[in-house]
Order: sequence, then structure tokens, then C-alpha cells
Amino acid sequence: MTVQHILVVDDSKSARLILRKMLQGLGMIVDTAESAEDALDYLRARRPDAIFMDHTMPGMNGLEALRRIKSDPATVQIPVAMYTCKDEPSYQQQASAVGAVGVLNKPATVEAISVIFERMNALLDATRPPADVPAPAGETATPAWVGKLAVEKAEHRSPADVPAPAGETATPAWVEKLAVEKAEQVFYDAIESQVLPFINDVVAKLRQDLASSQEAACHRIVEARPVEATVRALLSPVEERLEAFQREGWVRIEGRVREVAAEVCQNQLHELSNRLAWQMSTRFTEAVQGVGATAREIAIDAARDAARETALQAVGQAEALRTSERNAIEAAEAVARRLCADIQHDLKRRVYLTAAGAAVAGIGAALLAYGMR
Repeated sequence: MTVQHILVVDDSKSARLILRKMLQGLGMIVDTAESAEDALDYLRARRPDAIFMDHTMPGMNGLEALRRIKSDPATVQIPVAMYTCKDEPSYQQQASAVGAVGVLNKPATVEAISVIFERMNALLDATRPPADVPAPAGETATPAWVGKLAVEKAEHRSPADVPAPAGETATPAWVEKLAVEKAEQVFYDAIESQVLPFINDVVAKLRQDLASSQEAACHRIVEARPVEATVRALLSPVEERLEAFQREGWVRIEGRVREVAAEVCQNQLHELSNRLAWQMSTRFTEAVQGVGATAREIAIDAARDAARETALQAVGQAEALRTSERNAIEAAEAVARRLCADIQHDLKRRVYLTAAGAAVAGIGAALLAYGMR
């Protein structure tokens, strides 16, 4: 089964009209819808062979509409291709996962549409046997309706071009839609029949005029070559005067530039000297103040060090005096102890001598007494 009846869903009017015109040029019957909600309402009464669905639309987007179409058993077999500017591989995978047969990138080309049609036809052949488009819901497939459908397919007209079925009311919206589609059809037919041939004639005329002008210009260039020497001979004095004038002008300009440069240099030098003098005085003052502060700090540190050293020396001398006093006391004690020992020893010796003398005297007295007896 081949695709013959297509529904184009896009909120952009220009995109709908361009794709519709291309599909009608391929012999298709094309209906259009401005939003996903309008497309779902359309599918409740009609069954196109395939759908081209835009992605970014007010309200429901294209992928959500595709999910609803694939979740309805009555529309699950309709091939749907996304018609969008998105060409990222991730989006193509996402659309394929939802159920799209492919992604037709804007602006569409006949080659890309042919590739999508091949996939749609293969899917239709695999899912259902060939059959005519079913009758609209609520109507019987009468011979009159079948003849009307055949006429529509033969003339490649949209079903919206056919008057409202018997028993249905021609609403203002249906009449407005029919009038818009008729006006668009007349507009595009007028473009194809009148504007395009005129444009082609204008383009051909422009190409011819361009080729003629190029050829004439080439002839004039070739004819002008002998005159070139004469023109150069006439222009040589003028060129010499121009060169002399340029040299004089350059000399004057260089002199003026040097004068201006000297004045600028003097002004800048004076300003620079004043600035340097101010900066030097400021830095000298800062340096003097810094040196004074540093000298004060050094003097304070030196005084502190001298006081510390003097205190340490005084402490050392006091400790030395205490040590000498302690040594003198110890020496006096030692001398006293030695004197005491000597005195004791002398007293003992004298006692011993006295005792010995007394003993000798006693012995002598005893001997004398004994002798006197």
C-alpha cells in the first residue's frame, strides 16, 4: 500500500503551506492542522495514510501527540514522521522510541521526503493489507462516496475542498477553513502559472544582459590597449609634478611633525620633572621618617641590650662577692677549727707534761721518803 492521504500538523502557517505544496506536487492529498489538539480532533473522524508532526507547538508538543496517537488502537497503525528543525541524534532516538518512522528536517527536500515515504510504505505494507481510505465516521461507504473519493484522488484535492457531507451543518469555521484553503490554492496556482515564468524570464534576461555587458567590456579593454601608451605619455608630467608636490608636502609635514613633537616633548619633560621632583621629595621625607624611626628603634634596642648586660654584670659581681664571702667564712672557720685543734693538742701535751712532771715529782718524793727511812 502506498501513502496517498497525508495530515500535516504545524503551528507555523508558512511551514504548513510549503510542505503541503511539496506533497501536492508529489501527487498527495494533504490536510493540515494548526496544533496537536486539532490533529487529535481530526483523527477522531478521519484516517489519513500518514502524518507529518511538528515538535514545538503551543500547548501539546509533537512527541506527546505521537504518544497519544500510538496509544489509541484506532490510530496506532498510522505512520508518523516528525517535521522539525531538531536534527540531533538524541532527538531522533527519542522520536524513534516513541514510535516515529523518522525525522524530516526543516526545510524539507524532495529527497528527504522520498526517504520518509519509503519507510512509511514499508510500514503500511507490513502492518495492513492494501485498502482504500475508510469512510468517515458516521457515514456509509456508498457508491456515491467512493466515486467522490476517486475524483478527489484524481484531482489531488484536499477533502476539505469537498462540500460538507449530507446531513451535516456547514459551520462558519468549516466555511472559513474552506475559503482559506481555496485562497491559498489560487495563490500558489497563480505563482506557478504567472510569477514563476516571469521570474524565469527575468533571470534569463539578466543572464543575457550580464553576458553581453561582459563581452562588451572585454572588447573595450582590448580596444583601449593602443591608447594606453598615449595616456601614459600625457600623464608622465603630471605624475612628476605630483611626486614633487608630494615630496615638498612630506618635507613640510615632517618639519611640522618635528616641531609639534619638540613642543610635546618639552611640555611632557616639564611635567615629568615636576612630577619626579614631587615624588622624590615625598619619598625623601618618607625615607627620613623611616630612618628616624629605625634609629629610635635601634637606640632603644641598644639601650635595652646595654641595661641587660649591666644588670647581668652586676648580678655576676654580686654572686662573685657572695661566693668570696662564703669562701672567706669557710676559710675562717677552717682556720678557727685548726687553731682549736692546735690549742687542744697543746693543752693535751701540757697536761701530759704536767702529769708526767707530777708523776716524776711523786716518784722522786717517794724515793726520797723511802731513802730517808
